[in-house]
Formats: sequence, structure tokens, C-alpha cells
Amino acid sequence: MSKVTDQREPWLMPNFEYGSGVAALHQEIEHFYNYIVSTPTEYMMRMEAVHRIERVVLSIWPDACIEVFGSFRTGLNLPISDIDIAVNNFYWHGAPLLELKNALMARGVADNVNVLDKASVPVVKFTERISEIKFDISFNTTTGVKAAELVQRFIEQFPELPKLVIILKQYLMLQGLNEVYSSGGISSYAVTLMCISFLQQQSLSETKTCKNDNKLGKLLLKFLDFYGRKFDYFKYGISVRGSGGSVEKCVLQSTFGDYNWLSVLTIEDPITPTNDIGRSSFGALDVKQGFEMAFLKLSKLVDLDSSKISGSILASIVKVPQSVINYRNWVHYKFRHLVAISTQPINGFERCFGYAVKLKFNATTLQDEQEENKEIVSNLNGMPLTHNGCQYKGLGC
Repeated sequence: MSKVTDQREPWLMPNFEYGSGVAALHQEIEHFYNYIVSTPTEYMMRMEAVHRIERVVLSIWPDACIEVFGSFRTGLNLPISDIDIAVNNFYWHGAPLLELKNALMARGVADNVNVLDKASVPVVKFTERISEIKFDISFNTTTGVKAAELVQRFIEQFPELPKLVIILKQYLMLQGLNEVYSSGGISSYAVTLMCISFLQQQSLSETKTCKNDNKLGKLLLKFLDFYGRKFDYFKYGISVRGSGGSVEKCVLQSTFGDYNWLSVLTIEDPITPTNDIGRSSFGALDVKQGFEMAFLKLSKLVDLDSSKISGSILASIVKVPQSVINYRNWVHYKFRHLVAISTQPINGFERCFGYAVKLKFNATTLQDEQEENKEIVSNLNGMPLTHNGCQYKGLGC
């Protein structure tokens, strides 16, 4: 069955025969992922924003190490996802969070700067003025970088992981369940660990018999069914250590130290096993209900005869808000100079293969250019400049 492209369903390929059932769902997941992941322009726009923030940080603490972590580092970011940065390997006097806030405001590179010094991990939150990307900056913490590296290794082990995570993150965002502190939802890292644990268990049993043409559709339905209807949140916690899977909470309780009161959603932190990733997700049962609702919607459409379905199956649980489409259009117009296009766009956006990538630093003198080059390569070379199969090599790499 061919689908007619809707403005809120821009991932649908015109005149493409999606078929029906779980095979059609599989194809839609593939196309949604290809549509929503960062294009070269979006990726390089984000890297330039990181470089601008790095310059501010190094102007205050020249010996600091700036490391990107979170979804941008792993490639699991949505178009409007925050960028997480850790400022490490330095010592300070006074209040570094306020010092950074003042520097960001004085240089005019950030709006809406907020200091959360009472959080479990103190952070400076702001919006970078040129790109309009939100940033979270924390200090002297290496767990985020280690977590990102771990996720990257799991992506190599489970190629389906990024596609499932992206769909689930988009769904949770639309339901307002992707913010931990404001809505009690689950973080990007938490849903990623849930996916990894699920795939670990599937790899031991059913996925060996899954056909590749339907695999993503089956896995999404099974994930939603498992965490929406079958998993006992009150009895079990979630782990990715070893072979992963469900662990009785009474077993985890002894390892959680000061946080051994356990939350409804208990997720063992693979980097710091005494930490419960889900402990602040007070809306975990709303997430469970959301997963169940998504499963019921998708399974109903998957079971219908194709002649009775009009439009997208996946769109029953995810959409692309017009505000996101507008932002991406703005990014591709304003930052189009960051990439030299050597192929035709696909489905309205650049794809990530066959592009010559270049950074422009707007240096006015040789000395300025040398200084900018020094700053750019100073601390970010540890971040793999990769995106969806493409290799980007920064200056000096």
C-alpha cells in the first residue's frame, strides 16, 4: 500500500509501497530514523556551537578539559535535543557555576542562563544564542563520558538499538514524559538502558528467529508490550550488566547505598552500580501506561487488512511537530555554508554520505586563525566526529 505524505509525517517516502502489517511498520521505522537523525548541516552546526562554548570555558580555565557526552556524542539525539558537556581536570576557587554564567552572559553567547547548584549533579543550563541549542554543563564528572562510550559499544553490538531509541524518545517527548525533573518522566539514558536490557534478552531467545525485513517492527511491538504490560515494576529492576535483563529489587537494594529506598522504576547504573538511574522518575507508571497505549494502537493497525488502513501506521504514536520542521528548515538555510554538498538531497534533507565537510571560523587575521585553530582542537579531539556512517575529521585530528 502506498502512503500519501502528510506534513506531520515527513518521513514517508512518496509513492513507496509499504505493504501491510509488521513489515510496513518495519519500513516506517527505517524511514523515520533516516529522516530524523542529524544531517551533515545539523551535525556541523552543533559542533560549531560546542566550539563556541569551549572558547568561553577555556578563557576562564585554560587547563580545563571539555568533553561532550550524552545523546549528541552517541548519535541518539533528536533535532532539538540538548547538548551535554563536562568540564573536567581543573581546580577552582570560589563558585565556578556562577563564574561560567557571568562569562557566558558577558560574551553574549547564551540566553536564559540558569545555575542549578542544588541538584545532585550541579549544572549550568542555557540556550546558545546562534544555534538556539540548549546546553547542560557539569563540572568534574567523568561518568557521563564513560556512559556514552558504553552506549556506543552496545550500538555496535545491537544495530537496531539507535532506531528503537529514536522512536521511543520521540514518542516520550510528544507525551511530555521525557523530562525527569519537571514531569517525572524518564531520561534519554534511562530509555536507552531499557532498550539495551530488552535487546540483550531478545538476543538470547526470540530475535534469532526474526527475519530482517520485519525485525524492527517486531522489536518495537515486543518492547512496548513488555514494558507496557508484562514487566513488574514493583518487583524487578533493570540491568545491562552481564547478560542484562530483570533483576529482583531485593538483590539490587543492597548495592544502592544511600539510595536503597528504591524507586518504582529501578535501573542499575552500569557505570556506578550504586546509582539508580530511575530514582527521580516519579511518573514511571505514566510511562508504563504510555507504552501500553502505544502497543495497543500499533498492534491494532498491524493486525488490520491493508485495505482498511489509510495513511501511516507509525503516525498513530509519533508525529513531527511543525515547530521542529520549521527549526530544521531554518538550520539548513542559515548554516548551509558548513557543508559542501556533492549529492542531491533525499526526502527534502541532506543525507550523510558523499559530503565534503568544512568548518568556517571567520578568522580575520593569521594570528586569530592560529588561535582559533588551537582552541578548536584543544580538548574535543577525544570525541569521535562520526555521524550515521560518515567520518568527520576536525582540524588537527
